[in-house]
Amino acid sequence: MTIRLVFITILLITLQLDVAFSQSSYEQRRTEIRDQQQNTRSEIESLEEQIETYRSRLQRATERYDDMYSQYRELTRMIAIQDERIRRMEQEQRQIQQELNLIEENIGDLETQLHALIEQFQQTLTYLYKHGRTTELALILTSTSINQLLVRSHYLAKFDQFRAEQEAQIRETQHEYEMARRDLDSTRQRNEQSLADIQVEKEELAEQEEQQKRNVELLENDIDSWEAQLAQKEEERRQLDEILTELIDEEGSLGTDARPSASSASVGDDELMAFESSFNDRKGQLPWPVENGTIIERFGERVHPVLRTTTPNLGIDIAAPARSQVQVVNDGYVFRVQPVTGYGDMVMVRHGRYITVYGNLSDIFVARGDVLNRGDVIGLSGDENSIRGEVLFFVIRDGSTNVNPEDWIQQSRP
Repeated sequence: MTIRLVFITILLITLQLDVAFSQSSYEQRRTEIRDQQQNTRSEIESLEEQIETYRSRLQRATERYDDMYSQYRELTRMIAIQDERIRRMEQEQRQIQQELNLIEENIGDLETQLHALIEQFQQTLTYLYKHGRTTELALILTSTSINQLLVRSHYLAKFDQFRAEQEAQIRETQHEYEMARRDLDSTRQRNEQSLADIQVEKEELAEQEEQQKRNVELLENDIDSWEAQLAQKEEERRQLDEILTELIDEEGSLGTDARPSASSASVGDDELMAFESSFNDRKGQLPWPVENGTIIERFGERVHPVLRTTTPNLGIDIAAPARSQVQVVNDGYVFRVQPVTGYGDMVMVRHGRYITVYGNLSDIFVARGDVLNRGDVIGLSGDENSIRGEVLFFVIRDGSTNVNPEDWIQQSRP
């Protein structure tokens, strides 16, 4: 009899520990998923603010119908940000689906636990029905020693205690189960709303793309003006490439003693090698130079929508909220600060043989010779008055070669 009571006590304790651990793990996993959803929602809201900015400017451009190029540019940028917003909304929807799966899994666990608890409690009631309090009293009175009497009394008290705890555990698990069912219904509604919102966004994007096609048709009637603008852009890109090459060659020809310095310490060869090594090791993991950014102009050859000609883009254009903080992506030092036609004020940072360029800045906080640590703020991105609008122009060079920044920065947006 005593052995049976000990076994039941141990079994109940083990079950309670398993239930507590399972619920703790579920809460931790669900919190992680909800945190991911919150981060994604913040990114979506930031993109919506940028879309509203371009929508407002697009309306002004539409009112000035003669400025078709302005309308085309603003709509192009808004489409790029809208496309990124849809991608983020789809990511959020996948996270909600993960939460749904987790809740359904938890409901299954709770059902299993509840059935097990009820079955065990039924066994306890069956035992009491068969033996009753009289048998328990007889068990105590037939003890052959004081020690045996105390032991039997102790385990009988424990048995009564765990019976009460069984009842409480059943009520608590039943409550958790009902709460989980309500959670499931609520999360399903959020999932359905998310899917509906994505569909609305996609329909709006399709309308914008149709409008852009109409814009292109209208612009084709003004080929001469477009050719002149294209020639100007190509000349600006050519000048930028030449300026970068000349400045890098000029800086590289300086000896260690002649290099710009921060405070009183020169940037020596060992430090340059360390900059270069850390930059090279972080390929694909460099931070974005600006938070809440969306790439709207990619690196490499681009086909003109009207003239069907190709022109190179030396870096990438990243749309961001006006006057966002711009951060250097790796340790290095500033070797040039100057304006460049078509690209605004630029800061150029050397990381050994690698160079990063931050253009179209609306404000600059560094000067030539400043030694920087990764994440230091060097200035603010463009605003509506900047030559390229609310954009950061970002370039990476490996020696004399322009490389695709998207191969170097983290794949996910900050």
